[in-house]
Amino acid sequence: MTDRRVVRTNQALRAAFRKLAQQYRFREITVAQLTAEANINRKTFYLHFDSIDDLADSFTAEIADQLLELLLREPANHAPLNHPGVWFDRLSAFFEEAPTFYTFILTSDDYSFLSRRVKYRVAAGLAADFQKDYQLSALDAEIGVNFLIDSTLTLFRLYITKQLGDLSSAEFRQRMVTLNLAGMRGFLKLAGGK
Repeated sequence: MTDRRVVRTNQALRAAFRKLAQQYRFREITVAQLTAEANINRKTFYLHFDSIDDLADSFTAEIADQLLELLLREPANHAPLNHPGVWFDRLSAFFEEAPTFYTFILTSDDYSFLSRRVKYRVAAGLAADFQKDYQLSALDAEIGVNFLIDSTLTLFRLYITKQLGDLSSAEFRQRMVTLNLAGMRGFLKLAGGK
């Protein structure tokens, strides 16, 4: 059983980071600011996290785990080409329902390094299933998964931040699904997958 004080301290530090991240660039945040905002001492911070980067990475792991749970859910499980649009629908729902901070992490230029960590974790979590589902080599599965995750999350980032103009959700969905299907079908043909 986890000590309630540990849970409260972790919650306070995470809340402090969420607040400060939306006010400052990552490298501008200090342990002193975090501990003052969380109302704890510096020593306590280091009992819970090795660094501010370690604290930030706890969010990337959390976001990646939630995204993986969504993308691996039945019926689409691991084969998005067999169920076009399911990934889009699930990610769209994720961005509508996710805490504002998750969307901030995944769309902020200043915190793009955290978004990349999320993408890497999600891709790593899907690679073995892609290898099996599409009968690919480990390398080709990794390439295919990284293409899908990176392009999909990047396009969502551009859409959410209004960098794609005034596309409706339906128009955006159609373009993303078509692009992902065409890209993966061409890649599978090249890689000899099914």
